[in-house]
Amino acid sequence: MSAAVSRTIALPHCRVSYAEYGAEDGMPVLYCHGVPGTHVEGEAFHDAGRAAGVRVIAVDRPGMAQSSLPAGEQVADWAATVAALADQLGLSRFGVIGVSGGGPFALAIAARLPDRVTGVALVSAPAPSSEQPDAEELDPVALRRRKGLNVLRRVPFLVHPMALEMSVVIRRRNGVAGLVSQMAPVDRSRVEADPELSAKLDVNLRRSFEQGSRGFAADIRLVFTRAWGFDLHEVRVPVQVWHGDADGNVPAADARRLAAALPQAHLHVVPGAGHLLFVDRAADILASLRTEVL
Repeated sequence: MSAAVSRTIALPHCRVSYAEYGAEDGMPVLYCHGVPGTHVEGEAFHDAGRAAGVRVIAVDRPGMAQSSLPAGEQVADWAATVAALADQLGLSRFGVIGVSGGGPFALAIAARLPDRVTGVALVSAPAPSSEQPDAEELDPVALRRRKGLNVLRRVPFLVHPMALEMSVVIRRRNGVAGLVSQMAPVDRSRVEADPELSAKLDVNLRRSFEQGSRGFAADIRLVFTRAWGFDLHEVRVPVQVWHGDADGNVPAADARRLAAALPQAHLHVVPGAGHLLFVDRAADILASLRTEVL
């Protein structure tokens, strides 16, 4: 991976930070980071982007890195900011990648900007609450996460203290290491065996809280406690749905439900892969997206 200097651009209604990876003059693809997360995640696609001729533009959502708050009222509101940013960057058409909690935002962009989005790649992304799997289909870790999200949906004011607690954990010495210890075994082993990846994960999480916890809280509120502001059947562009069958953060059943509900979806379930699927399969993800935009 190769670090990139982030840039900040002033739009009429907000300030947005972003960074670019891959091929400078390549096919543009907007990257939607996880929850929590920042543009730093886009580094995973740098080498693959250069090799494939893809320009990856990783954009920070409100409250993350240097992007300003407030966020919108629904996930779908993010599409207007992306359209304004794309105008400023001179992008008439582009692909979109959404990883983990960035997946809903990627779909929103496609739903609201159908004439500009050429295709979407979702990686380890959650399905909307209306498309969630039955509890008996979940493993114990996924079931605990489900119960926690259900509490937030019923009592959404708990999002802010939860986000504040997360920010405190992240800022502690070895706080990120504590979060790594809670990952699924495949992801924990992957991070522990790769000091560079561990360092980038640390930077990504710390940058996501450098303005405080409100950005993380906004993402949690929009993705997990509210309707997204669009229906999956409104996403008419081709969507590549990638998921690891050993993902301990988002169950693979979500990917199957997304693929079943989206009008033009192709499902890729990777045996033995976890939530960090995008790190090791960046080239394959870009290749699958590129086939839809040529």
